Amino acid sequence: MHRSEAEEMVECAACGATVDTRGTSCFAFGSESALCFDCAVGRGGRFDSGQDRWVEAPRVSDLAREES
Repeated sequence: MHRSEAEEMVECAACGATVDTRGTSCFAFGSESALCFDCAVGRGGRFDSGQDRWVEAPRVSDLAREES
């Protein structure tokens, strides 16, 4: 794995799974946070595969970190 690829990998803020933030199968939020697809859907998110985008954002207010 190249360094730039590793920089795009983060842990899901809910379950800790490794998430590639370059893909549409995760929901990125904040400056460095993301949810894996399953956690995003479990939190009310809705992904439209035909449009290749999230049409309803999942609830993340309890996961958002305060930025300094």
